[in-house]
Formats: sequence, C-alpha cells, structure tokens
Amino acid sequence: MPISHALSAQTLARVLDQSVDCVKLLDLEGAITWVNSNGLCVMEIDDPSIVYGQGWSTLWPAEAQQTIADALPAAALGDVVRFNAYCPTAKGNPRWWSVTVSPVSDVSGDHTGYLAISRDVTEAETARQASEIATAELRHRLKNTYAMIGSLIQGFARGDAEREAFAGELQARLIALSTAQALFVTNDVPCNVQQLVTALVEPFASPACAIAIEDFGALTLDQGEADALALAIGELAVNSSKHGALCHGGSIRLSPQQDAGHLAIVWTERSDVAPSAQERSGGQGLRLIDRIMRTRHGAVTITWTGNGLDVTLLFARL
Repeated sequence: MPISHALSAQTLARVLDQSVDCVKLLDLEGAITWVNSNGLCVMEIDDPSIVYGQGWSTLWPAEAQQTIADALPAAALGDVVRFNAYCPTAKGNPRWWSVTVSPVSDVSGDHTGYLAISRDVTEAETARQASEIATAELRHRLKNTYAMIGSLIQGFARGDAEREAFAGELQARLIALSTAQALFVTNDVPCNVQQLVTALVEPFASPACAIAIEDFGALTLDQGEADALALAIGELAVNSSKHGALCHGGSIRLSPQQDAGHLAIVWTERSDVAPSAQERSGGQGLRLIDRIMRTRHGAVTITWTGNGLDVTLLFARL
C-alpha cells in the first residue's frame, strides 16, 4: 500500500539510522555532527561523543586523509564523490570501505554540509587480494614451467650445432610465449595497445607466416578493454595455429581504425589453405571472442574470405 502522507524529518532520520551502512553528516568544515546507530556499530564505536565534532579525515589513516580532503571540495561543487579506502575500526579491526560523499543543502538551497556513506566491503576486498595472490603464484609457476621446458630442450640438443641453434630459437619463443601468457592472468596488463598486441602475437611468428603489426601510436585501453583484447587476440592466434595461416602458412596483419566514437583493432588473416565449411560456421573460440567483447561493451565482426578471414574488434570511445 503506497504511503500517502509526507515523511517527517523524524521519520527520515529514523530511516537513515536503520541503514546497514555507516551514514554520517558533516558540517561545512568536515567535522562529524551525526552518525547512525548501525554506523557506530560497524565502526565499533561505543561512545559517539568521541567522534562528534572531530574532523572526519582525522579518523582515517594518514594514507587516506588526502583522499578525504579532496572529496569535500569536489562534493561542495555538486559532485558525488566515490572512492574505496582502508580504515580500521575504533578497536583496531581491519576494514575496507566503499565511500560516497555528496553535498547537503537546507530548504533554501544553501550548502550546509555533507552526507558521507561508507559501506563495509571488507569481505570483497579480502577475496580480491586472495585472487591477486593466487594470480601471482600462477604467473610464477607458468614462467617456471616454460623455463624448465626450454632448459630441457637445450640439454637434449647440446653437442649438435644444428640442433643447438634450433633449440635456442625454440627457447626464445617459449620465453616470449610465457610473457604473453602472463598477460592473461595478471592485473599488470600493459594498456598501451602497441605493447599488448606485440607481446601477444610475437611468439607465433614464423618464416611460414609473416605477421605485420601496424603502428598503433600511443593508443591505450582501460584495464577491462585490455583484458578483452588480450583474450580475443590470444584466441585468434590459437585458432590460426590449429587451422589457419599459422598452421598452413600465409600472413596476418593487425591494424588500427579510429574515429571520434570508436576504436577498432582489425585482424586480417590470409592462409595458403582455404578454410573449411566447418571452420566458416564458427567454432567455440569465435563464440568465446564474441562473449568476451560483449562483457566489455564492445563488439566483434567476422568476415570470411576465400582464403582467410577479417576480424574487427570494436571498442566504444566515450
């Protein structure tokens, strides 16, 4: 049943007090004037008088205080400021917070202070850190595995000059492949398009298949777009090594296309062996690329030719 009467100030205050988040009202100088009951609970503050009148920024660790100091003047201009930061509770227990700061005005529209809402995201942050540790361990193991395989190949070839030369080239490719593979499991993906594309395709280059990478200049992608591009190009390279130019010989070219609203990376592949009807129907890899691009608000178009395919990976530019 809809509420037909206007909410009183007391009712609104009660609603804020029942919020599961830590809700604070700050004055124009950033001092705390009110904290909701659940906020006091999650911050493990037994006596609210110890924080009332205190500068909000002083309750945060030194490394977060500048973030707080920058948030208030930005909010005063009418912006809603969002950031994540670490701040332990009053009893010293670690907590990570997702914080929103917005301006507060009186009935006349005059700026009177700030509303700061902090949500406890400790569980999510802890899971993220655990994932980063696992990722770093996986990257370390991958590099060690490639290095071990390279050493074994060199050992078997030792004493035969021709085989040693081949083993040395193969070891260099394994090292390059380990570098490219690490891009799939690390948060340190280089967001410069030229660096990313080069690292991904160089390990697959061979005399039988020329790979040309045009100049991408200083084009960059954000983290999510870089992840999508790395996975998409990696999948295209693997497919080509099984069925296309990298397997049968031919050529691959990667080039940029950019306008005011979009950035496209174009994969142009021509093989010495025409693709089969089954390959043209699109396998699991091509469907995966489509899903990857859509998760990053991008798009992919695939055009088959008589002896290859053209793939355009499209990202919107805001």
